[in-house]
Order: sequence, then structure tokens, then C-alpha cells
Amino acid sequence: MSIEKNEKSKFNNFLVQGSILAIAGILVRVLGLAKRIPMPYIIGDVGNAYYSAAYEVYNVAFTVSVYGIPLAVSKLVSAKVSKGEYRNADKIFKCTLRFAVVLGLLVSGFVFVFADGLSKMNHEPMSYLALRVLAPALLLFCISAVFRGYFQGMGSMVQTACSQLIETIVLVPVGLGCAYYFTKYGRKVGALLQNENYANAYGAAGATLGYTVGAAFALTFMILVYKANKRTFQKRIFRDPTHVIDSSWDIYKALLVTIVPITVGSFVNNISNYLDMCLHNWMMDVKGLEAIKSVNWGIYSGKYLVLINVPIAIAASMGMSTVPTISGLMKRKEYPELNQKIESVIRLVMIIAFPCAVGLAVVAPNVVWMLFSTKTETAPNLLRIGSIGVVLFSLSTLTNGILQGMGRLIKPITHGLIAIVIHASILLSLLYFTDLNIYAVALSNNIFALAIFAMNIVSIKKILNYRQEVKKTFVLPLACSLAMGVVVFVIDSLLSKVLHNRFTVVLSVLIGAIVYLITMLLTKGITRYELEKFPGGSKLYRIFKRLHLCA
Repeated sequence: MSIEKNEKSKFNNFLVQGSILAIAGILVRVLGLAKRIPMPYIIGDVGNAYYSAAYEVYNVAFTVSVYGIPLAVSKLVSAKVSKGEYRNADKIFKCTLRFAVVLGLLVSGFVFVFADGLSKMNHEPMSYLALRVLAPALLLFCISAVFRGYFQGMGSMVQTACSQLIETIVLVPVGLGCAYYFTKYGRKVGALLQNENYANAYGAAGATLGYTVGAAFALTFMILVYKANKRTFQKRIFRDPTHVIDSSWDIYKALLVTIVPITVGSFVNNISNYLDMCLHNWMMDVKGLEAIKSVNWGIYSGKYLVLINVPIAIAASMGMSTVPTISGLMKRKEYPELNQKIESVIRLVMIIAFPCAVGLAVVAPNVVWMLFSTKTETAPNLLRIGSIGVVLFSLSTLTNGILQGMGRLIKPITHGLIAIVIHASILLSLLYFTDLNIYAVALSNNIFALAIFAMNIVSIKKILNYRQEVKKTFVLPLACSLAMGVVVFVIDSLLSKVLHNRFTVVLSVLIGAIVYLITMLLTKGITRYELEKFPGGSKLYRIFKRLHLCA
């Protein structure tokens, strides 16, 4: 995994880099499904609610302490590397490492000490055990983030992708195993204290232990990779003719100036899930629906969000990968190429997001039954409502990354704050005046993502005089996705009469994917050149060509 290999031109293409992170993101989500699918059987929907409550608090703390670090480091390091200033790039890495250790200790210590109070704030006091177990992971992720950002700044996403995979591969078995054994122990504690919810609470705590252990393995991997490439780094530093070395104070100042807007912007976006949980739980208590509060939130967080976040991870990965490239083009004022890059990445994400959204809506009941063995209508209905959110959240996440890469760090914050006000107002109104309950959360989230994207794209257009191509970006992927949806629905309906549900879903999805690709190629919604940018795309094109399924 030498850095010298990663300097090849193919890794300088931001679409390839985005694909690497996107593929890793998909694999991470798929592996995550391997954990979340059995969890309802082990800790139940109530346990899922405790797990989610702890995770939402942890996610806010993660955003504050970790999220901005890799983006900031990659941006600062890439700026120095583009000028050949490897000494300054190395100093940025070391200064950020010290900064991350201090910040990680402060945030993880705060979460651990005040876990009880934080859990009561979100109306799920039994989630404090899971939150306390999660706290040490924050320190480990803070340190890992520095290494990930450094390698990304050097132009390689491979190390980040591999560390994410290692983290998840460890997380899944550890989380499930601990959830099982902690649940058994919790039953004993619950029997003594005459509170059966302790089994769910301890099970949720066991499930979260996987994050801490996974973070430890991921950090170990990043340290080993850094040491393996240390000689290469030292050679570059030795050959660096730079005589002006940035002071530590200047680096910390630049780091804070970069991290704070990114962190605040991400905080504004990520706080919406925490806000959803608090508002939903509070309003259910007000309406006297405490009995279904935890169960509904367990279904929403443990089934709906798990499935909906898989395709959205692609946009998040693409957005992260565009930051250094867009930043460099913006500084060099290469606006035509910048507009082309933005159009390309938006098209690429839409080519993936539309079929995912339509597919989830069409096969929602069977997917839920296949993965969770439940025929309750809540999860499928949530998926149908939230499927459009796959497209909207992909666009809002991606355009946030584009604005950050352009140096407009305040814009995503302002847009996020406005969207949160709109979102919270609509959510409260729906929860109070209607009986939508948990469905109100999915509906208002779609509006939240739409508001952010609308404001982001207007800002991008104003700054760059940018025009988004519509036909190949939106119209053709949507049309081909709808055609795919019809085929999938028919096949799913026919096969379900003769085959087991699980086989039906798998076959329907596979056939649907082939139909989508063929119709996209026939309508020129995707070109051969674009298809070949996907891993395995060249082989796929040759197969379709031999079968006379494309031009």
C-alpha cells in the first residue's frame, strides 16, 4: 500500500477517489446491516431505541470532535503538497495529532462523566449504559481522523477506505457477541431490580462496545500504514527546498479556521436526527403514547435508517473526496474545469441515488421481511415515504461538500440552520396536529434535505455562474429508474408466488439493476467512458456489448 503507487495518475482523478470511498462506504453499510439485522432479535425494538438514543448523543459528540479533522487536514495538507512543501505538510500532521489527542480526551471524558444526564435529556434514561461504553471510541476516532486526513491530503483514499472496512469487520462480531452476553447479564440484573428493561439496556451497551473495539483496530491499522510509508515521507521532506516553515501557532490557527466552520456546518445537519428523537419522544409523552414511543423509534432507527443510509453513504463519500480537488481548482481559478467536476460528481451520484430510491420504494415490504422477519407495516411505509429522501439527502450532502471545497464554509451552516427551523416547525406541527407519529419524522426530514439542497445549489450558481445539466443528470436516471421499478414490481409479484421471499428479493434486485444499466446505456444516460469509471465497469460493458444489449 505504498504512497508512491498511489501517486499514479489514476488516483488523481477525483471520481476514482470518490468511487473508492463510495465502495468502502457501501461495504461498510452492508457489513453494518449484518450487525443491525440480528439486533432486534437480540435486544428487541426497545433495545434498539436505547441503542439509537445513545448513538445520537454520541453522533453529536463525534461531529463536534472528529468530523472536521480529516477534511481540514486533507485540505491543508493538499494545499502544501501541491506546492511541494512537504516539511510544512508534515508539521501540519504532527500539530493536528497533538490537537486531536487533547480534544478527544476532553470530549470523550465529558460524555463518559455526564452520560446519565445526557440520556435523560432525550427522554431515554436507560440509554446511559450504552453511551458510557461509546465514550472511549471518540478519542480513538479523533486520532484516526488525523491519519485519514493526512493520506487524503496526499491524494489517496485507499487507507481511509481500508481502515473503515477493518473497523466494521471488527465491529460486527464484537457488537453482536457482546449484545448477546450483555443481554443475558441484563436479565439477571433486571430480575433483581424488578425492571425487565435492564436486559434491553445492557444489550444496547454490549452492541455499542463494537464501536470502541473497532475504532482501536482501525487506529492500529492507520499507525502501521503510516510507519510503512514513513521512509517515503522522510525522503520527500529531505528533498523539500522550502526554507520558510510555518509556525505551530499559524498551523493551529489555520486548523481552527478550517475545522470550526466544517464542524458547525456538520453539527447543524447531524443535530437534526438528535432533534427528531427528542421532539418525537417528548410529543409522544405529551400525547400519552409512551407505550409505543420506544418501539416506534426502535423501528425508525433500527430498520428504516439502517436501510436508507446505505445509498446516502455514497454521496457522503463523494462529497468528502471532492473537497481537496475543488479547493485546488478554486484557488487556481480554473472555473470551467471546476464547473465540469461539479457537474460530473452530481451526475454520478444521481445515477446511483435514483435507482436506489425507486428500488427501496417498490420492494419495501419484502426487504423488511427478508432482513428483519417482520410484517409490520411501519417499516415498509417509512421506506416508501423516505425513499425520495435518498435523492434529496444525497444532493444536500454532496452540495455541502462542494461549498466547503469552494471555501464557502459559512454557507452550509446558514443553510442548515434555516432548514432546521423549517424542519422542526413542520415536525412539531405534524406530531401535534396529526396522528402520523413516526411517519411525521420521515416526512419532515425529506423537507429538511430539500431545503438545504435548494439553498446550496442557488449559492453554487451565484458564485460560479454554474448551470447544472438536467436531462442526463435528473431526467434520464429518473425515467430509467421508473422503468426498472415497473420491471422489479412485476417480477417480484410473479416470483413471490413460487419462490421464497428472500430469493424473490435478490432476483428482483439483480434483474432490476441489469435493466437499469441497459436502459441507461441505450438512452445514453450513461456513456461507456462513465461506466468504465466504476470498478468492473469495463467488463460489464464488454458483456453487454457481446449480448448486443448496448451500442
